[in-house]
Amino acid sequence: MDDSPRKKQWWLTATAAILAVLTLYYYTGSWMVAALFLAGAAGLVTYQATRRAKPSSHACVRCGAELNANARRCDSCGSASWTIRD
Repeated sequence: MDDSPRKKQWWLTATAAILAVLTLYYYTGSWMVAALFLAGAAGLVTYQATRRAKPSSHACVRCGAELNANARRCDSCGSASWTIRD
């Protein structure tokens, strides 16, 4: 299970969108404005889902050399410390 803070919480986004649509309808009285907002939000979600994400790379903490994702130690300096670069 991925407990990363970057993990998307789609249920939270969907709840916020539904509340925004209902609030827009309540204050404007027009389903057209609410539908335009929902269409814009759907377009944004589609754009974010379809764009290509840059793969993260692993690097040695000591010397900064790029490492294989399965490496146990750095070939350059022998260090076993590594980090993930975004």
